[in-house]
Order: sequence, then C-alpha cells, then structure tokens
Amino acid sequence: MRKPASLIFAFMLGAGMVQAETIQLTLQEYPPYMGEKLPYQGLLTRVVVAAFAQQKIGVKLESVPNRRAIDGVRMGLYPGGFGWAKNPEREKDLLYTDPVLSLRMVFCQQKGREIAWKKLEDLAGYSIGITSGNFYSEEFDKLSKAGVLQIDTSNSDVSNFKKLHAGYIDLLPIDIEVGPYVLAKNLSVAERDKIFCQNQAYWTAPLHVVFSRKNPNSPRWVKSFNQGLRALNESGQLNSLIENTRREINQAN
Repeated sequence: MRKPASLIFAFMLGAGMVQAETIQLTLQEYPPYMGEKLPYQGLLTRVVVAAFAQQKIGVKLESVPNRRAIDGVRMGLYPGGFGWAKNPEREKDLLYTDPVLSLRMVFCQQKGREIAWKKLEDLAGYSIGITSGNFYSEEFDKLSKAGVLQIDTSNSDVSNFKKLHAGYIDLLPIDIEVGPYVLAKNLSVAERDKIFCQNQAYWTAPLHVVFSRKNPNSPRWVKSFNQGLRALNESGQLNSLIENTRREINQAN
C-alpha cells in the first residue's frame, strides 16, 4: 500500500508574506477538485491554500485514503480537511468554515438526444446511469427507491460515460467540473464530441474546510480561513485564481 505523502505549501499571493504557522489538512482524491498528482493538488486545494495564505498561515497536506480524510479529522487524528458538505452527523465532531466552492450536479447526454426537464420527476422513463457508492442528493435517492427514476448502476464514472456514448443509458448525473475532467482523461476526442453536459444543475452542495472539535485551535482557524477567503473574493483574486487553475489542470490532461 502506498504510504501517505506529506506536501508542504507556502503558496503566498503577495510577495514577502511570511508564514505565522502551519496547519495540517488531509488531502483526498477527487479530481479535479483534489488530488496528489494534479497541478496545485487540485482546484479546491489551491483556493484553500490561497485563503489561508492571506492570513499568513501555511498548509501541510497529508495524502490519505478518501474515507480516512474525513474520519481521521472526526476522530481528532488530523486537525482538519476540506471538500466536505455539511450533515448533522458530521457536525457533532466538526467545525465548518464558510463554503469554498460548490458541487453542481448536472446531467450529461448524447448530442442530438437532448432531454429537457424542469424537475427530476420529468426524467421518469429515461435510463439514468449512476456510479456505485456515489451520492446524488436525497431527492434523487428517494425517487430512485420509489421507482420513479430508472437507474442503471456501474462501477465507475468512466464506465457510465462509455455507456452514454454507446446509447445504453440516456443520462449521466455528475458534477459540472468532474464530468469534463473524466471525459478528457478517459475518452477519445471523437467520443467526447458526441457527449455534452448541461449547465442546468439539479442539486448543489457547498464544500467546506472542516476542523476537529477536539482541537482548541479550531475556532480560530475557522475565523482565519473565512477572513482569508473573504479577502480573496473582495479583491477579485478568487475568480481569476479558479479560472487559471482550472486551465492548468485541463491542459495537464
């Protein structure tokens, strides 16, 4: 088994900035948002590091298996992590920052077979491909279990895109950043040209930095991060940072 890799970031947006302290955060694999081998270790990672840098705080990334990335923080084994949505069970153990970015779940389809919809119930009768282990929203799950939505399950997003290309499924729900990344990494140009992903989201899920309630520094870190993120946004740097990082990640495909 590959040993976790520790990565130190002293990424500062302003020249001459000096770290006052360093925080250890877990890093999981969820390209293009997070990933050890991605430029800047991912789109979300770069924003998180940059926001802390505004407060002269460095980030040490600990690359761990995805499940440990959240459970390790909940147990107090690591001070914090990022890329997590709120739920009541997690909030018992974690403090959350303001939202950093949001997952936007959209539907990918074959070109020429566009399916219009206003609510999920409108998609009854179509075959929808999902990936085992992924969560697609409480509403989607409820409608699937009730038999309103026709579900076809595969082991990976790549398999589902292959099915979509071949016409075995009609729709593929996936995050608006993840979909194009998976396509670019795993399908040929000819295959990609036959698929498009809508911009209309059926579900959004804000992603946060989280800190263990067991750590007495956590409330201060939440406050510092929120101030740093606000400074990035108000200065106009946040949008350009996201766009530049997205471009570099896509060019690395």
